[in-house]
Amino acid sequence: MNNLLNFITGVHNLYDRYIGDWKLAVNTFWGGPEYRLGQYLKQYQVDTQTPAETINTYMVDSDGNYVSKMKAQVENVRTSSEAKRGIDHLDGTFYYEKLHNVPNMNYLKLYVSEYNSMLFKSPPHRVLPETPEVDAFVNDVDGEGNSINEFWSQVDILTTVYGVTWVSCIKFGDDDIPKWRVHDPISVKNWEYAYDRNGNLTLNKILIELSSDDNETVYRYMDKDTIATVFMGSEDDDEYAPVIDDPELIQLADNIFVIQQENPLGYIPCKPIYQNQKIYNGVGSTPTFDLAQIQRSVYGDMAEIYSTIAYSAHPSLVVDEETDNLNNGDLGAEPGSIVRVPNSINGQPNYVYEFAAPPLTALSEIRALVDQKIDKMNELAMIRTDDLIKSSRSGEQIREYDAKMEAFIRKKATNLENAEYNMWTIWFDWTNQTMPDDFSISYNRQYNTRAVEKEIEEINKLISVFEKYDTVFYTDVVRFTAEHFATPTEAEARAVQLGGRGYHEHVLNDGTTVYMPFDTHSEYELRLQIANQGSDYEEGLAINAQDLKETLRDQLRLRMEELLSSTSSSNSL
Repeated sequence: MNNLLNFITGVHNLYDRYIGDWKLAVNTFWGGPEYRLGQYLKQYQVDTQTPAETINTYMVDSDGNYVSKMKAQVENVRTSSEAKRGIDHLDGTFYYEKLHNVPNMNYLKLYVSEYNSMLFKSPPHRVLPETPEVDAFVNDVDGEGNSINEFWSQVDILTTVYGVTWVSCIKFGDDDIPKWRVHDPISVKNWEYAYDRNGNLTLNKILIELSSDDNETVYRYMDKDTIATVFMGSEDDDEYAPVIDDPELIQLADNIFVIQQENPLGYIPCKPIYQNQKIYNGVGSTPTFDLAQIQRSVYGDMAEIYSTIAYSAHPSLVVDEETDNLNNGDLGAEPGSIVRVPNSINGQPNYVYEFAAPPLTALSEIRALVDQKIDKMNELAMIRTDDLIKSSRSGEQIREYDAKMEAFIRKKATNLENAEYNMWTIWFDWTNQTMPDDFSISYNRQYNTRAVEKEIEEINKLISVFEKYDTVFYTDVVRFTAEHFATPTEAEARAVQLGGRGYHEHVLNDGTTVYMPFDTHSEYELRLQIANQGSDYEEGLAINAQDLKETLRDQLRLRMEELLSSTSSSNSL
């Protein structure tokens, strides 16, 4: 129990190293409030000392004459009810004004969506068992109404964002069929790998956070023998107890309770799925990490533009004390304002007031820097833009650019194929079934708009090549094959028909013994040539040609079936 307690109350050392990058990546992908609450803008001292937006309000008398002016500060809150109660969550500083007003150009979400749409433009082709259990499962694989394609599309998005995501396959209690669940790496708090006696790397333990709030956090713990649900209350709740009422619920420590069930599989039914290559066990590589950093840099540049405009386009008013006193401390710069000024001194104009503001010359440089960073993001993401097409020197350059993208997507497809196959293996283990021999999963390998056209063109070329081969090599050949029989009597009867006698044995590739006419095979070949008016005997050539025809026919039929199913979908399947 101590080992279990230490594992569920700790986190993996790699989790601490990558949690910041994972959060930046996913917040960048979601954008909106999630990105704003991440507070990714640099906070300067002047941002905290400068008040946020203010609104000038004016007091007038009963005749409508101007009396005085007041300033009301804008308070940014989450709901209208909070605004009515006067609740302020953002302290009213200029920094929080920037967080709410600086635009975030969410290129990362566009990139990830582009990758995903290319991969699932044509749905994967699957050969699955035709059973009621499988039919029900593929229409709702996770218990949340997601079909199998919707589920793996979500897995693909998460692996692109995080570099890795985890998928589990678990059957609880009296459930008829197991369900798949997807877990992002932020939820996978702890894991442990080890080598077994055969030198195979296996997952020994894993801890997944299922839900969390201020009062309770629920985890799922799994090892090769146990699948457990862990309930952990907040540290300051001395009377915490989980809502679940089960006689098998065990108190592991203060505010920690666990309920366990046996793991009948003997291994952990959960696997990591990597976007490309893994860096460490449980950590994968993805271009999203670098793209999120560049987008954050662009976001910071947009904040500099916002600050420059705020401080420069609307300068501060610098006024001398005498002029300020003459105006009762209520000097304004609005159009139509009346400003009282002192008389001139010795015929020279006395200092009154002026507008002071930093220069706006940095704006053009910042904007140019933003454009450069966006171009680099597009280049890193392998997304071709109109500017890239215009600047390309040839169509071949564009094709090379597209080839890099297709290789990237093809790698994603291969990883998802392998991952889905592994999850189906676990699914069949849960249901005590053997995976059928013809079971297969095939993700699309063509990603441009002419994919189907190219496939059909390649099929036609293959057929033409074979027809030419058949014409060139078999025009003057009489095609006949040597016969074999199951009994010596049948073989000798055929020998008599050909003008001879006797039989000999022949062993086929599968080990079966058959019988052929005449005492030797050479004599049999000679008799066949005589019977066919002296034509050359081409037994091996004819057999090979027939095999080639059958192989080509089967492969083309399979590929055309895949094309037919990949060009249409039903209920996201």
